[in-house]
Amino acid sequence: MDKEIKIEKKGNEIPVEDLRELFGVINQQVPDLIKNLFASIYNAETAEQYAKGIATIYRTLTEQGLPEEMVEKLTMKYANSMDILGKALENIDYKDRKGEED
Repeated sequence: MDKEIKIEKKGNEIPVEDLRELFGVINQQVPDLIKNLFASIYNAETAEQYAKGIATIYRTLTEQGLPEEMVEKLTMKYANSMDILGKALENIDYKDRKGEED
């Protein structure tokens, strides 16, 4: 993201070439940005920590003598709350967006 693009609008004219250049840069850099974001969040070390956290919650609740059904429910809530990026992406309706582009 080193390249700086200046868009100059003259009157009512739409700066098509400037916008084309801007979208070209975005098109090149956004996929790598998303790929790197996922790689930093979803890697083997993170998955291992996530699994250990779930196991610890389950074990602690069980040791406290809570009913099994409650332990499972609370453990699942914890597990689901940890997948922040997945939840955010889950709420995007890609079909509607694609339909808007057509």
